[in-house]
Amino acid sequence: MRLNSAKRGRLIRRQHSSVIVAGLLIALVVITGCAPTADISQAATSENTSNPPVVTLTTLYDENMLVSLYEQVIPSVVKVEAVIEKETETIGPFKFGPFQQEGQGSGFIIDKEGHVLTNNHVVDGASSVEITLFGGDVLEAAIIGTDRENDLALLKVDPDKLGDVTPLPLGNSDNIKPGQMAIALGSPFGLEGSITVGIISAVGRSIPSTAQRLITDMLQTDAAINPGNSGGPLLNSGGEVIGINTAIEASSNGIGFAIPINTAKSLLPALLEGGEVGSPWLGIKGVAIDHELAGRLELPVDSGVYVVGVIPDSPAEKAGLRGSGADEQGQPTFGGDIISDVDGQTVASVEDLIAYFNSKKPGDEVSLSIYRGDKTLTIKVTLGEWPEQMASSEKSPFPDEFDWGPFHWYWKNP
Repeated sequence: MRLNSAKRGRLIRRQHSSVIVAGLLIALVVITGCAPTADISQAATSENTSNPPVVTLTTLYDENMLVSLYEQVIPSVVKVEAVIEKETETIGPFKFGPFQQEGQGSGFIIDKEGHVLTNNHVVDGASSVEITLFGGDVLEAAIIGTDRENDLALLKVDPDKLGDVTPLPLGNSDNIKPGQMAIALGSPFGLEGSITVGIISAVGRSIPSTAQRLITDMLQTDAAINPGNSGGPLLNSGGEVIGINTAIEASSNGIGFAIPINTAKSLLPALLEGGEVGSPWLGIKGVAIDHELAGRLELPVDSGVYVVGVIPDSPAEKAGLRGSGADEQGQPTFGGDIISDVDGQTVASVEDLIAYFNSKKPGDEVSLSIYRGDKTLTIKVTLGEWPEQMASSEKSPFPDEFDWGPFHWYWKNP
């Protein structure tokens, strides 16, 4: 049936009005964010057919639950302030120092003995450390143990001065899934007792620590993390610590990273023993093999770790591992060993190697299954200890785009 121009005009105007009304409803939902449940099931015009789509929104979180959780856990979250003595520096004809530099971060109480977990970069090189409780009391803290490679530090205060503070329960970060709630607590920019809420955006991320060793299995979250949050707890909705807030991506909003609490739990015995916890070291520069690399270099396998370089005097060099070197564009060339297994466990990336080595100690022996040309070999390697200082030519192949501040550190996407 054909419509005359007047009827067609009225219909077009009516449909246009529908679009505007529906658009306003959708805009209202976007702006209000966590609005109560909204049902957009009826359109604004009678021309709609039956069974229109229904859009239902639910609240992101229960406010009463969050308020109750905050009041329960915030007394166990502390501000950490460190004083770092700096030597005299010469810049041109001028000399500066010696002087003191103050760093600040967060931490949380983990037991009745007065132990506090935080990031190593918050207290690295500190001559003295103080913590401030939520009630305002300031306590002296001793640095008990540190782990530079995993960016962890364990402090201790006088437990008799903590009052009735309840330690935070440590959860299981292996069970965390993207989409679960993430609650960050700490002292961003010195603002004590701050809370931000978001979700776990991803799991299994890897970023390099200040010691240039990858920290594996990190949690990515969009809960706001700012300078001063470093070392503070990342909680699940049950109030358990699932991570330690550590870094933010420098060029974005809403991308933060937390060390999984299971990493800290596995290292706690060594941290409690005191001193610096050494991490196992193989001493290679490697890349994960993909189809492109396998095809270009005509490799016998399309998975594994391709050895690009072997660091001099490293366990890898002593064991006879071979690296390929790189061309002018930095691309791997021919002749490198391929690590396919370590102690019978398949590895597909450098992260896989490091994750396995994290279960070992310096001095432990591991067995590497490798491809060398058309041969398969088994090589025994005694792991060393990650060097305190890596020469610039020996650093891991990551960009020099890091800001290692006294409050926090940034990670920038390669």
